[in-house]
Amino acid sequence: MPKIVAFMIEMAVTVLALWVLSFLSTFLHELGHAFGYMLSTGGRHWHIRVGSGKKLLETKPLTVKLLVFDGCFHPAENRIDSKGMLISTLSGGPVVSLVLVAALLLLRFGSISFSSEILSSDSIDFFINYALFLNLFILVLSMIPVHYFHGEIKGMETDGLQILNAIKGREMPKQSSKSEKSEANNE
Repeated sequence: MPKIVAFMIEMAVTVLALWVLSFLSTFLHELGHAFGYMLSTGGRHWHIRVGSGKKLLETKPLTVKLLVFDGCFHPAENRIDSKGMLISTLSGGPVVSLVLVAALLLLRFGSISFSSEILSSDSIDFFINYALFLNLFILVLSMIPVHYFHGEIKGMETDGLQILNAIKGREMPKQSSKSEKSEANNE
């Protein structure tokens, strides 16, 4: 019986750790958009949504939902009035994801080693590999010029497609959330 309990605790801790890594990866990508927005416009009011499904936390700048595999950055003020500001805002997320991938590659393949009394070195390697592949996935997916195909962002343009359209001089489509769409339908 104690082995079963220990296994269940280990699995719960592993799932929680993977959720936290997924949340941090998505949150930092979206925070990169916020930094790009703040640098290009000087605006300080924005909102980040991480995840879809059941709402776990909601504050003025952040909403966290249960399934943390997508996210969205929304400036509160429409201060993006030039192509340069738009590209700076859109590029912030992929730049942060690229920095995370580079740092995780350094951790994975560099001569840095970790030891812990709580986690085995294999567990640490597993979590570093998970974070590396997740951030690489976020980086590549956000830069491919297509529409998203999953979660609450389904149908929205990726950062890459929005940047491409901005360079070509096309207008950025209004990207409203499902709640905004349902409110519009109820009116």
